[in-house]
Amino acid sequence: MSFKKIHQEILKKSSKFRIVKNEIEKNGIIKIQKSRLDLFSFITKTIISQQISYKVAQSLWKKFCFFLKTEYPNKIDITNNYQLNSALRNIGVSQKKKSYIKAFYDSKEKILDDLESQSEEKIRNTLIKFSGIGNWTCDMVLIFYFNRMNIFPTSDLIIKKTTEKLCVLENKKIDFINSFSPYLSIFSLHLWKMSKRVL
Repeated sequence: MSFKKIHQEILKKSSKFRIVKNEIEKNGIIKIQKSRLDLFSFITKTIISQQISYKVAQSLWKKFCFFLKTEYPNKIDITNNYQLNSALRNIGVSQKKKSYIKAFYDSKEKILDDLESQSEEKIRNTLIKFSGIGNWTCDMVLIFYFNRMNIFPTSDLIIKKTTEKLCVLENKKIDFINSFSPYLSIFSLHLWKMSKRVL
């Protein structure tokens, strides 16, 4: 299904929520682009982004890419642990985050190569085994790396705050998951975008 059709479906689903529909209309059609990173680099970028602002996360990631002399780093661009350590030390991430990224880099799990064709549950169960990868990181990987269309990151702070505020504005409790399934990933992007106006 095209993103235009998904947008029309989401608008239809939002018709009983006046303010929600209005905000989605303001956002316009939202698309999810296929990531140009490999899984290791995507996970690295996501771990770097944990619990810091978007602006800071973008700045650190740019430094990481600059150090490796490529806009879209790949695991094969990092020849050994020393080079990875140097890159992470250069951008100033915490010791904990360094250990999470290094553990994922050192992983020899062949199953990571076959995740594309696996179910959401299988992907979550595989990734969650790694330290530093929790539900939020799994949600980001499922939405932005594997482009799964029905993921709702309930542990994301902006999503929580925006849905709570929308319930207040609509003056009713809204079951967002049932209302916007099977397009929760796109709806989540709408929530992030409208949060700048709603919160």
